[in-house]
Amino acid sequence: MKCPAMKEWVSVIEIIIALLCLFAILLLSCVIPFPDDMHMFLYQCSLATTMVLCLIFAFSTWFYSSNYPKTRFHVRIFIVIVLWTMFVFGLITAILFDMNFFGEYVYEHFERDIFNKSEYLLLNIGMLLGIVALFLLFVVNIILTVGVCRRARKNRK
Repeated sequence: MKCPAMKEWVSVIEIIIALLCLFAILLLSCVIPFPDDMHMFLYQCSLATTMVLCLIFAFSTWFYSSNYPKTRFHVRIFIVIVLWTMFVFGLITAILFDMNFFGEYVYEHFERDIFNKSEYLLLNIGMLLGIVALFLLFVVNIILTVGVCRRARKNRK
């Protein structure tokens, strides 16, 4: 049996990222329902968008292949740009979410007692899963960016 190629390993990592995002969204939605908190909603939106894009790009490894090298190269560039954008959006929303829930006060006004221990634990686990997903997304972005840069250099020669 042949060892999987790098693009297949990246696809597996993207599927893992999507699963981590899904679990983080589910945990966060158990604590506070949708319309009550806008910062948590933004964080969930960034995780949901990252999840869907990672699934699309991961499965495109096996279900989409262009016969034209120029088209494949443009698709790779598109994937890199979109995933870097999602990384930045996820990082910004994670920082906003962290500032509102894990400071000295919740929303700078309320004591932490508004959440019971299990809800606060779910918030912590959801935040941790989101951070792990962002870290893995960063690793995938580095791998894909290096691959695109190498391909661009190779095409110039």
